[in-house]
Amino acid sequence: MSESRPVKPRPKGLLFAPGFLNRPKAVSWLKRVHAWTGFWGALLFVFIGVSGFLLNHRSILLIEAGGIKEVSQVELPVDPNLIADGDALGAWTKDKFSLHGEAFIPAGAETSSAKVLFMGQEVQAVEIWARAFRHPNGILTARYVAGSTSVEVEQQFQNFWGFVKELHKGHGIGVIWVLFMDAMVGALLGMTMTGFLLWSRLHGSRLLAGAIIGTSAVMGIASVAPYLL
Repeated sequence: MSESRPVKPRPKGLLFAPGFLNRPKAVSWLKRVHAWTGFWGALLFVFIGVSGFLLNHRSILLIEAGGIKEVSQVELPVDPNLIADGDALGAWTKDKFSLHGEAFIPAGAETSSAKVLFMGQEVQAVEIWARAFRHPNGILTARYVAGSTSVEVEQQFQNFWGFVKELHKGHGIGVIWVLFMDAMVGALLGMTMTGFLLWSRLHGSRLLAGAIIGTSAVMGIASVAPYLL
C-alpha cells in the first residue's frame, strides 16, 4: 500500500499584502471595511449596474433606454432687445425657468440667415437660434426666430429607463449628486481592494490570481484594439 503524500498547507497570510496586514486585528479591520462599504453602497451599486447594462446594450439588444415623449409646448412673449444671439437665448431661458447646467445646441435646430432657393426663387431665410437644457427627467428646448417677440419653449419627458440612464450620466444634476456618486465610487474601490486582499487569504495561489488578472486584461485589450483609430 503506497503512502499518501502529505498535503501542503495553504498559506494563512494575505498573499499580496505587506506583513502588518497579516496581523489578526488588521484582517478584522479589512473585513469590517469590506462589509460596511458594501452595505452602504449596495443599493447604488445595483443602480449603477442596471443603468450601465442599459447603456451598454441599448443598441445591440434594442432596449428602450430613454424614450422621450413631448409633454407640452408654449409660446412666451419676449423683448427682442434681450436676445441678441443664441447664447443670450440660453441665458434668458435658464433665468426664466430657474434651470441648472449649461445649455447646448440641439442638432439641426438652428438655421443661418443665408439666401436659399425656394420654389425657384432666391429668398432670404430668417435666422433661428435654439438652446436646450438636459435634466434627468427630460429636456427643455427654446427656439427663437431672430427679431421676433416670442420664444417657443418645448418640454420633453423621459420615461423611467431614460431617467435612470440620465442619472447614471449625471446630466443636469448639481454638485451634491456628483459628490455622492464620487463617494459611492470610493466605496466600490474600497470594497474591491479589501475583497481582493481577503480573497487572497482564503483561496488559490499567486499563480492562479495572476493568470485570472492577465487573462482579463488580454481579453479587454483584444476586444477594444480593433476599434481604435
